[in-house]
Amino acid sequence: MGNERRTKARYPLELTLQYQTLGMQDSISGAGRTVNVSSSGVFFAAQHDIDQGARVKITMEWPTLLNGITPLQLVTTGKVVRSQDLNVGVEFDWYQFRTMKRTTGAVPSLSAAAAREAAHAAKTSAAAFPLRNAG
Repeated sequence: MGNERRTKARYPLELTLQYQTLGMQDSISGAGRTVNVSSSGVFFAAQHDIDQGARVKITMEWPTLLNGITPLQLVTTGKVVRSQDLNVGVEFDWYQFRTMKRTTGAVPSLSAAAAREAAHAAKTSAAAFPLRNAG
């Protein structure tokens, strides 16, 4: 039997994100790319080392459109539970989907395979990706 402690399914989505530490005197901000996403957190490659225990706000481009028209972004806050070699694991404590302005008619770029995977994950989100919302 393995040592797997995670109970939530992880989806191997590569999404662009922005992060910012919260409640620190010297705030750290940067861009990154998700490695995988689950209903309780995200694992991503970052530009900076972020200390374990730090609180962060993360905004990531969501790969599906609202009503097939409007781009979305997922805004979350959480705590860094893993940080090593510019790879950061964050456990969510809040989330909110927000609409984005369309930029020159383009949808966030994904490979065809990643887009199919993201669409499948979005279709199963009600059952498999129930995020906790604080509001």
